[in-house]
Order: sequence, then C-alpha cells, then structure tokens
Amino acid sequence: MEDVQATKPVEGVCVKKTPAVLIVLFLIVSVSVRLSGAYRVAPTRPAARAVTEIVAFSHNVLLSTDDSLYAHHVETTMAIGDKGQIFVGWKDAMSHNGGGYRVSMVVSQDGGVSWSRPQYMPMFGGLETRQSDPWMVWHNGTLYYAYLEFTEDSGFTQITVARSCDNGSTWDTSTASFGQYFADKETMAISSSGTIFVVYDDVDLSENGTTTVRLSRSTDGGATFEETAVIGTPDEGNVGPYVALNGSDAIFVAWTCLQQEGGNLYLAQSTDGGLSFEDPRLVNDDGNYSDFTIVDGRPSRLTLPVVRFDQWNRLYILWADRYDQKTGSFDVYLRYSDDFGSTWSDRLRINPNIEGDQWCPEMDIDSEGRVHIVYYDEESNSYRPYYRVVQFTGKNRTEPVLGASIPISEASTSDDFTRPGDYFVIKLDSHGIPHVAWTDGRNDEMDVYYAHGLTKLSTTTETSPTTTTGAVTTTTAGGDSMLVETGIVIGAIVVTLVVLAVAYRRRR
Repeated sequence: MEDVQATKPVEGVCVKKTPAVLIVLFLIVSVSVRLSGAYRVAPTRPAARAVTEIVAFSHNVLLSTDDSLYAHHVETTMAIGDKGQIFVGWKDAMSHNGGGYRVSMVVSQDGGVSWSRPQYMPMFGGLETRQSDPWMVWHNGTLYYAYLEFTEDSGFTQITVARSCDNGSTWDTSTASFGQYFADKETMAISSSGTIFVVYDDVDLSENGTTTVRLSRSTDGGATFEETAVIGTPDEGNVGPYVALNGSDAIFVAWTCLQQEGGNLYLAQSTDGGLSFEDPRLVNDDGNYSDFTIVDGRPSRLTLPVVRFDQWNRLYILWADRYDQKTGSFDVYLRYSDDFGSTWSDRLRINPNIEGDQWCPEMDIDSEGRVHIVYYDEESNSYRPYYRVVQFTGKNRTEPVLGASIPISEASTSDDFTRPGDYFVIKLDSHGIPHVAWTDGRNDEMDVYYAHGLTKLSTTTETSPTTTTGAVTTTTAGGDSMLVETGIVIGAIVVTLVVLAVAYRRRR
C-alpha cells in the first residue's frame, strides 16, 4: 500500500490546513487493511478447515426412464468429469434377478439437476450381443465405459471398453479381454500417465471348470489392449477382481475365493506395470466367512471386495461376509493396511443394524482421508441403501470415528426383488459431496435412482504458531470473508468522506 505521508499534495489543495483529515484517513484505512486480511503473513497464517458433513440426501431422481424394451435396471456405475458432469450407467434386464441384455448411460451437465434420456451402449463389431457388468472411469477429458458382451449362440464373449471424448455422444470400442472362456465381472482403473488396466474373471463354465483372474492394459488411451498377466492360481471359487492403484501407480488386485465351507479375500500386487504379480496374500486371517446365497436359482448376496488408496497410500478394503456367527447374516466390514497389504488392521463393522443382511458395499475417499461408504441394509422384509462416513483419528490414524448411518432412498424395496445387482456406486465430486446411484423397486420394478448428499458446515478450529512471535493464532471458518467485506465497506466510507472533505475545502 502506498505510504500516505509520501503522497504528493494535490494541486490547489492546502494539505497543511487539513492534517486531521489525513490522520483520520491513515488510521481508518490501516484498520480497513488489517480487517481485510492484507496485513497478515499469508503463508504461515493457520487456515480453518470446514468439514463437509452430510446430514441427509436429496430428493431421489429416477434415471432409468425407458422401459420400452426392458422393465428392470440394476447394477449401477458412475463417473464425474472435470467440469462436474455426472455420468451414470447400469444394465437392463428382462427380470429383476435375471442376466443383463443391454447396458445404458445418462449424463447430467448441471450437477444432477437434470439428466439426458437413457441411451444404449454400442454392440461390438456390429454383432447382436447381450451386455452386462457396466463400469465407468473418467480420465483427462475422456469417459471410459467397460462392459461384458456375449452371444448365446456363437460363443462370442469379451470385455469391451468404449471411450468417448464428447460426453457420451459418440463412442469408439475396443476388445479388452483375451481369455479362453467366459469373460465376467471386470473392473477398471487408469494410472496418472493414462495407462488403462482392466481385470476380469475368465470362467470355464464346464463341469469342474476353474476361474482365472486376468489383467489387460492399454497404453494408447484405449485404442488397443493387450493381456499382460494371469493373477494367482485358477480356482473354481475365484470371483470379482477389483483393481486399484497406489500413489506410485503400483497395481493392486483383490478378489474373493469362495469354497464350500466359506471363502476368503486375496490381494496381489504388481510393481512392474502389470507384467507380473507377486503371490496372492490372504486378507482375513480370522476365518473364512466369505459367502454367497442363491434365491430362485439366481445369485442374491455375494462377498465381493472393494479396494482403494487414500492420498497417504493407506490401502482400504471393504466387503460383506458372515463373520458374525450369532446372526448368520451378512455384515459390512472395513480393514486398512499401511504396508501395502502385508498386515491389516482389525475388521471394523460398518453397519449399526445387525438384523437381516447388509451387503453390496462401495466406497470413495475424500481429500481429508475420510472413507464414504454405501451399502444395502435389510430391514424386516425390505431393504434400502444407506450411507456412512468413517474417519480415523489419533497420532497414527488408528482410532475410527463412525458417523451416523443415513438412508439414501426415500422408499424401501421389497425382499421379493432379490437381486439389485452385485454392486452400486458412490462418487465424490471436487467439493467432497457424495453422489450415489442405486437400484430399488418402489414402483414394482427395479429402477435406477440418483441422489446427492446435503450438507451443513461443521467448523473445526486449527492452531499453529506464527512466524513472528510464536504465539498461537486461532481462526474459524467464514471469518476471513466477513473481515474482507467489513474492510471493504469501511474503506469505501472513508474514501467517500475524504473526497467530500477535500471538495468542501477546495470550494472554500
């Protein structure tokens, strides 16, 4: 700020006759500057952190608005673009618990307020295929959509990856699987350099056939893929590989291996870009409680792992199993590892309700390391999706603090609808707001709905020493903006008064 006493006199104005005006001007403008925050040492000033707390979810929006060919829509996926676009996909089926026929998508350009009409994803190579298992990822201006395709007569089966650079208006497709048998249950992740990794089950459907977990990758933005590794040992119980990358883009894949007397979760790691994997390691050393249920000849509940890293390279794994032998039902559990899966924390049960089944969990992690979790919760003869946040506190972030369990759906789904899909989805936007898409049967058919979290700001206080005195300075959220506005207002008033005073004296 320009020194007031060094200012040259304005021609025609006798400054010496108005020293009080200048003194008042200097004092009040100085107060204004201090209030506005310009006098602070910005790099060392402690900043308050306003934690986004979700207290409820928004009105549910129906996304699967086209029932002309398929009445049921399940198994959701989501991606959020660089400009806040929200993409949601799902599979379309003839029955509530049957296999998929097509996969669809919609997009919102205004943060979930309005949505496009559903569109089917392209069939590969002009074939008449069935489709299933949708999975979306956004990376560097491009939407990638992986899905299973197969024919019932010719034996064709593959994981297709479609990519769009225009928010889903047009698509290019590529073959992303190279197994010998039926491709199934893929997940996809993209490295910071743009390498795309796809893992999937290669299922031998013959009697006594085994399932092989395979990994493919693309280094040209999804134009082509190649198989790079077989992960672990083929086993008839392998199912549901989930891929995640750590901060160095090392690849981690977790999956379930189901056995007749309970199964378990396994994790394998690659540090050479997916060319090879270390031997799989057991996750749960407290027993084999992974399981599945069959209703009317179709899968209903199933243990499938979800793995994600936070920004400090802590690895989280989330799943549902029958660990609680007293109830015999599914519960949702979380563990973490600070050494890339060599050792694990104790299991933490996420669902407060232990009656009925709680299953099909998914998670995302925000910039503060809080884990945002969704899952289905069975209540009496119905179920609905719930949301809960876990934050680990203490010196080494070992003490879990669980938030309230919040219902997402405005309506419950009857247990008569036995299969809402093997997964549903939560994604956080750049502001840490959760966006959720799920399936429920409130209209006597399985439909896809969307909602986002509603917030209040829970102000937390942070303290740190200043560079000048070592004293502790405390601030609260919202204070800086109030001080800036106050300073601007006072400064404007002062300038106005001084101008009037000068003009008055000049007129004299």
